[in-house]
Amino acid sequence: MAITFYHSPNSTSECTNAVFAELEYSHGAPLCERVNLSLEKGDTRTPSYLKNVNPSGHVPAIVHDGVPIWESSAIAMYLGETFGEKYQLYPALGPRRGEAMKWIIWANITIAEAGTRFMDSTGMGSPLPGREGGKGPADVERAKNDLKKWIEILDGALEGKEFLLGEEYSLADTHVWTFMRWMTFMKVDMSEVGNVRGWMGRVGERPALKKLLQ
Repeated sequence: MAITFYHSPNSTSECTNAVFAELEYSHGAPLCERVNLSLEKGDTRTPSYLKNVNPSGHVPAIVHDGVPIWESSAIAMYLGETFGEKYQLYPALGPRRGEAMKWIIWANITIAEAGTRFMDSTGMGSPLPGREGGKGPADVERAKNDLKKWIEILDGALEGKEFLLGEEYSLADTHVWTFMRWMTFMKVDMSEVGNVRGWMGRVGERPALKKLLQ
């Protein structure tokens, strides 16, 4: 098989896992060989992984025909362009594709940054380098307010829509949904963002994702 997917459960590689699940459901067969790694055991820090897969020592990463590709947003867009368009899971080249790319990158940069700060400040996750002291009440409140602001932007964008790009589901929904699920695990308050909650329910009912979560 030409694609190897390096995955660690309950990590950011769950984004890529969900994208593959949608594509493979439509394709009717596996598209990759999954290699499960243990972050705790240092599997992503071995000389071989750093040299041949991802020199940053992170997951997710894929190697396609010998070419390493990392960062979940880049992988989602690459898989969308390579496989998703065929199954109507990714827009054709043009403004709609730009819109899908916008949301995929937004999740990785805007939501993930605030979410990581929230985990750090509340002690739910390991502190980022240089942020070991950022656990005071002001840090918690700042991160919480930022997340609220960003999620409200998503809520507004979903007004009157079934999915991010309108009536048609795309891998942008798959990718952003995994970040919103992360918010629910952190018990971020979503009581006032009904559009987001409704959208999460619709995405979560997708057969591929229901099967993935079993």
